[in-house]
Amino acid sequence: MDTKEKINHLRQTIDKYDDQMLDILVKRFEVSLEIGKIKSSENLKVGDPNREQNIIDRLSERLSGKLDSEDIAAIFGPIYRISKKIQRK
Repeated sequence: MDTKEKINHLRQTIDKYDDQMLDILVKRFEVSLEIGKIKSSENLKVGDPNREQNIIDRLSERLSGKLDSEDIAAIFGPIYRISKKIQRK
């Protein structure tokens, strides 16, 4: 297998992971929608900075040495924004 074939094979692997990540994110957002419905019915505020930080801290500990806390926060920032938008619907 030459270099170009190796790269193409690895990119196909990345594409599969991208598909899986989006499938999981859609499931996460479905749960966010359910949380939003509960919050709306109970007149609760959308968004909990403590919860967001707890997630980052938990993942940082779990992935210690693999990803920095700042990188995890950078990944999850857009996920939190989308989740909050969905909860406000």
